[in-house]
Amino acid sequence: MTTEPSHKHGRAYWLRVGTVGVLAALLLTALLVSLDASARVPVVLRHTLTHSIIMAGLCGVLMPVIRHRLVTAGPIAQWAATIPSLLALAGVGSGLACGALGVLEAGDRETYWRCVTSAYPINALFTMTIGVGMTLYEAQRVRLDAVRHELRARELDHERALKMAIEARLASLESRLQPHFLFNTLNAISALIQQDPDHAERMVERLAALLRFSLDATERGVVPLADELKIVTDYLEIEHTRLGERLAFTIDAPGELARAEVPPLSIQTLVENSVKHAIAPRLSGGRIRVTAVERGGTLELAVWDDGPGFTVAALRPGHGLESLQARLQARYGEAATLTIDARDGGTRVAVSLPRAARTS
Repeated sequence: MTTEPSHKHGRAYWLRVGTVGVLAALLLTALLVSLDASARVPVVLRHTLTHSIIMAGLCGVLMPVIRHRLVTAGPIAQWAATIPSLLALAGVGSGLACGALGVLEAGDRETYWRCVTSAYPINALFTMTIGVGMTLYEAQRVRLDAVRHELRARELDHERALKMAIEARLASLESRLQPHFLFNTLNAISALIQQDPDHAERMVERLAALLRFSLDATERGVVPLADELKIVTDYLEIEHTRLGERLAFTIDAPGELARAEVPPLSIQTLVENSVKHAIAPRLSGGRIRVTAVERGGTLELAVWDDGPGFTVAALRPGHGLESLQARLQARYGEAATLTIDARDGGTRVAVSLPRAARTS
């Protein structure tokens, strides 16, 4: 059971404290007047208001401080210190209230001590009831605020993850629209129009499909593996038209994995990285191999190329693989990994993620 120190409480807290004091005074006044028909309501109300406001104020100021200092103690130790503190506050409050009334009513010392003696039992009961109630209420309110903050933090994390995923997909789309890629593709299509019109038409269809898929990906969390491999094939065919025999590729994925769910443009990002950094810069070109396998409920998507290779440490902020890694972590957490290793005389980049339910 914990509360915040009183200096951290705002206007709403003190409004609650004041309300408790006034209500207690009104209830006590009604009780005393009903027990003594000769009692004068204004006098009784003045006395009860003075005592109640002072007692509520003392509890409001000191109890959160006391509870805050005991935050590391166990519940038994906390209450063992709280109850005597409340009884002590009742004594202090009785003295202050009777002193204030003595000043207002010009009472003497005997009247003062008689007031303290008669008021203490009622103030002790009031302080115990109100102090314990306020302590429990404020402790629950603090817990509730902590839960709200945690939920809000999770919402913000989710919003950031969603924003990151969308930005990554938009960045992927932007990469498709980079002038060098688009212009080279259009030049290749233009050259094919006279030589092979049918091939040129297929190239236009592949380019349109690639751009359409990139746009649609901003609205989709996952896509069937078959759709992802279709767009990867379109991309590689476009690049093959540009690079000619410098690019050789194979795609190997069992048919039973066709409906497995994968993040859109995940394999595409790996393939694009290989083309951009391992194949296109070399006059001799190179080979790319795309594979998809399932092992024990984990789907492994891998792209191998015979380029010079690189490591995770070499990834720069904003790099396609770095963005893909952030997307995977945002969606799957620790259940998904991206690994880079040297294999078969080349470099293999693999994404492992939990096998999700198949799409319909």
